[in-house]
Amino acid sequence: MAQVEKMTGRERFFSACLMTGMPDQVPVVPLLMTRGIREGGITVDAALRDGVASAHAKAKAEQKFGGDAIIAGTDLFTPVECVDGCELDYLPYAQPSLVKHPTPTKDDFYRFKEKYERDGFQPSARVLEIQKEIKTFIELGYKDTHALPTPVGGPITTAQLMTGSSEFLTYLSDDPDYAHEVTELALDIVKNVCRMMFEAGLDACNILDPFNSTDILPPDVYRKHGLPYQLRLFKYINEELKGAAFTHTCTFTQPIWRDIAQNGCCNFNGDMYPGMDKAKQAIGGEISLMGTLSPFSTLVHGSPQEVRNEVKKLAAEVGYNGGFICMPGCDIDWNVPDENMKAMIDQCAEIKYPMDVAALGDLSEVYLAGHPKHPGKRAPSTEGDEAMASLWAKQGEDASPKDEVNQKLVEAIMEYDGDKAIEWTKKGLERDMTAQEIVFDGLSLGMKIVGDMYERNERFVTDMLKAAKTMDKAMPVLTPLLEASGSGDGPTGTVVVGLVRGNTQDIGKNLVCLMLKANGFNVIDLGKNVKPEQFIDTAERENAIAIGMSVMTNSSSVYVKKVKDMLDEQGKGDKYLLMCGGAAANKGIAREMGVAYGLDANAAVALVRDRAAQAAA
Repeated sequence: MAQVEKMTGRERFFSACLMTGMPDQVPVVPLLMTRGIREGGITVDAALRDGVASAHAKAKAEQKFGGDAIIAGTDLFTPVECVDGCELDYLPYAQPSLVKHPTPTKDDFYRFKEKYERDGFQPSARVLEIQKEIKTFIELGYKDTHALPTPVGGPITTAQLMTGSSEFLTYLSDDPDYAHEVTELALDIVKNVCRMMFEAGLDACNILDPFNSTDILPPDVYRKHGLPYQLRLFKYINEELKGAAFTHTCTFTQPIWRDIAQNGCCNFNGDMYPGMDKAKQAIGGEISLMGTLSPFSTLVHGSPQEVRNEVKKLAAEVGYNGGFICMPGCDIDWNVPDENMKAMIDQCAEIKYPMDVAALGDLSEVYLAGHPKHPGKRAPSTEGDEAMASLWAKQGEDASPKDEVNQKLVEAIMEYDGDKAIEWTKKGLERDMTAQEIVFDGLSLGMKIVGDMYERNERFVTDMLKAAKTMDKAMPVLTPLLEASGSGDGPTGTVVVGLVRGNTQDIGKNLVCLMLKANGFNVIDLGKNVKPEQFIDTAERENAIAIGMSVMTNSSSVYVKKVKDMLDEQGKGDKYLLMCGGAAANKGIAREMGVAYGLDANAAVALVRDRAAQAAA
């Protein structure tokens, strides 16, 4: 079969994206957003305030590396930034960070809604700058040669950014009508931002809707509270704006792939756990797929050859018959090495259509993101847990009266049965169990198991919240006893937790706080975008035993190191347990910085409990 005739990047991208034909080679979108700005010699905070400068910086990156699309904007905050009261911290080497949710209370929301209905949509200064960026790209001739998209936060994601993620999850459960009301207003704001992008000459809006991830929302909740708004948004983009719409949803999405394929978008991109090859098999005949080169374990920390091998594996497993665009799974870090950028883009250019898969070589030991053997895959922290194995090994006559109580308490947590939790808490006391035993060997173990199931994609964030509420039902029975025994603060002490500067996705951090509280710790949650001195000052003031720092981007890991360095300079390097976790953290990075690493909420609890035991010894 003859090779496909040479195409421009724009032709290549849209032939694959719209599935109108076979591209000449594997299309690639290198996500040169914050990383692209770096090539222009300016910082991200400056570029976000100057659309023309941002366009010229990214143009330099494209000229250096290549790629088939050039992207205006950097992040999903453009709609929420149009809400009065929203506060972002513009950072020099990373995407901006949401500092203040604009409508954290119902009173705040209704005040804004009244103003919005009276005065209409008012674009933020940055939306106007992105318009200038798009127009500058067009003036430079890029629309003739490249696809021109921009990211825009999706409706339900914008809604939870307006209120706060934990608050919005509570609304979904306890006040769904209000959750819909917030999302309805968010949808209108998102529509207006998209309209302004297309009016400036844009080709496509990539709707970033990570809050719909099955890691966060159960599929039935997504179908009720997320999907209807996506359907309306994509119909608006397709029919009224005559543009293209993509969907980006992070992490575990397999249960909702069929819904995404039918929501009106023309392309699905993201991490696609448990694997892009599986997404290809499930929906690749209906919708094009874009991704999913691992942005951290491969693109940041891998070698150029490892980058090339992962691109080839993606081509062989996902792009063999078209409908595929190679892209990192999420935004890439400011510090991705030049040689890895070039390896990704050059390897895509070398794979021609029609594809000769056999010519790509032996890829049997190369694994895609989501595969258990991929370097970025993490085992659950409860793997091999002796306490869990011991509890369930004792059944029937082998179970002691205390074992039976603990088993029933675990069942109560897993079933979200508050009455059962109270009943068996009281039975535990009748069987001469201490309040501490009931908390740590029963209720907290149930929370640990639910947390482990969450890590295995068997439970959802909403399930974690329901489990915590179940435990809370039993605690009033135990709290007076804990206080009387001198354990009102637990044998554990205080832990200071927060997202370091440059980070805004707080679901993981919230789960860590939840699990620490479930294990009797006093938790000081500093929230998002926390400065190094805030961690230290709070730990000093509250006499904490540990500081937990969540890190979602590699460039933000410098703030973890800053906390360690500041404590060392003050002669307090060993005073606190310093631990980090999050998407951009791993054991090696933590070791280099001299801090502990917790791969999930259960692991964080284990680290702090060990520290507390050492302090009490």
